[in-house]
Amino acid sequence: MADRAEPHSPFSERAGILLVLAAGLILRVWHLGARSVWTDEGSTWTAATLPLRELIRFCAEKDASPPLYYLLTSLALRFGDGEAPLRMVSVLASVGLVWLTYRIARLHAGTREATLAAALVALSPFQLLYAQEARTYALVACFAVLALYLFARAVLFDRRRAWLPLIGASALALYTQSIALLGMGVQGALAAGTAAGRRRFGRWTLAQAIAFALYLPWMIVSLGQAGQLAESHWYLRPPGPHGVFQVLRAAFLAPIPLVHAGPGAPAPGLDHLLPAPLAQALLVMIPLVPLLLALPALRERGARGQVARLAFAGFALPLAAVLAVSRVAPLWLPRYFVLLTPMIAVAQTIGFQRMRPSGLARAWVAALLLLQTYACVRVDWDYGKERWREVVATIAAESPAGRAAVLVPFDVDAFRFYDAKLPHPVAVFEVSHPDVPFDSDYTPRQLAEMEREARARVAGHDEVWVVARRPNSAIRAEVGAMAERVAAADRRLVSRTAWESIGGPLDVSRYRRATSTRVPPAAPPSSTAPPPVAPAEMGPG
Repeated sequence: MADRAEPHSPFSERAGILLVLAAGLILRVWHLGARSVWTDEGSTWTAATLPLRELIRFCAEKDASPPLYYLLTSLALRFGDGEAPLRMVSVLASVGLVWLTYRIARLHAGTREATLAAALVALSPFQLLYAQEARTYALVACFAVLALYLFARAVLFDRRRAWLPLIGASALALYTQSIALLGMGVQGALAAGTAAGRRRFGRWTLAQAIAFALYLPWMIVSLGQAGQLAESHWYLRPPGPHGVFQVLRAAFLAPIPLVHAGPGAPAPGLDHLLPAPLAQALLVMIPLVPLLLALPALRERGARGQVARLAFAGFALPLAAVLAVSRVAPLWLPRYFVLLTPMIAVAQTIGFQRMRPSGLARAWVAALLLLQTYACVRVDWDYGKERWREVVATIAAESPAGRAAVLVPFDVDAFRFYDAKLPHPVAVFEVSHPDVPFDSDYTPRQLAEMEREARARVAGHDEVWVVARRPNSAIRAEVGAMAERVAAADRRLVSRTAWESIGGPLDVSRYRRATSTRVPPAAPPSSTAPPPVAPAEMGPG
């Protein structure tokens, strides 16, 4: 079956997708600036505010991403310097994914089925989370899915006009994030594994070669980066069964537990309405059954079979590839799978087409949409990463202007984002080594240089705060302890607080010289510095 999208279809046929796009946009801008930026978003702000030459150097030497996302974010920051403009590129990219889902589904289905697929993406809590995060993941997913759509048109449906846009979309994806390779891998599998793909394999190979040639300048610039990042203390352990489950739950259902709510969560878990085992069974069945019903379509010869193979390959192969690689270089993290949501939604829509009777299909659709709506509410209310905004506001309110300094091991950008907005910014210094920004270990000489520099920075300050992410590696713990030693020199510990969040605690310590004149701390408003809360439970459900 040919692509059924009609260039001059009546407005009534397009009203549904227009409403879905509008709803998706509203959902993504709702509370867009409510959450504090977290550590990686602070890095985005730093990169986006650099001059072009400094940005290229920053991406080549310190960051893990090419510069395209930061260039686009720098344009968004011309409309404001708050959290919402910082995240707007991701919002628009996520809305673009809703539209692309519709276009992929239209390759085989009518407007009603395609609009349903788009609605599933618009209401995806997983998409909502990354639409409201100022990082590359929504944008690279948008370009990767665009490339998959154009691949389907060019290779699977023999639309010649799609070849040139396919090259452009592939190059843009590479210039956004290297995980674009996951989408290219899906293309390669379908090009080699389907009859239509084999007929046009040579043309597809040439198109990919041109895309990589366009990306070659950045590959040359960033050659030394991969080795540094491979030894970075960012990297995790190989995933165990629970880690695998958490990523699958995020991609197919929600990035937070839905059965049980964490302590202090404003919304109840499903166990308040249903027995926990029944709720867990429903959470598995509701999204899974449509996928199982879509499996027979993989054998079909027509357009639906082509789209089914694209959809299943589009979510199964990236999962399998990253899981396999993670045994050597752990990369099993939800953020690398944002491109899966449109493919899952298209496959589920094919399953709904096959579900009988039609009344059951309508009820199942309603249940899935209702479940996703509930999950979006839970994400909006419960989810939050490090609370840098509250920490900065508290330090500014409690410390005498000009007499306090802050030491932040490694991750100072988010603090600087908020510090720059204060009437009287606090002196803040990063504890890291300028020559080796990432490493799993440092030499004694490097550690001594870091400590000596930190002592020189805070020597003239009566008060010193240490703000550190909870250590997740030995080197982070060692450098955090170093910052505490520096702050404690000729000063006494006044307070120590852990600001909890799902993203992990921020450990905040305050030291003051005994000879300094004590200034009574100002009481920050409750909205500025709420008491620490426990993170939401990250267990099954």
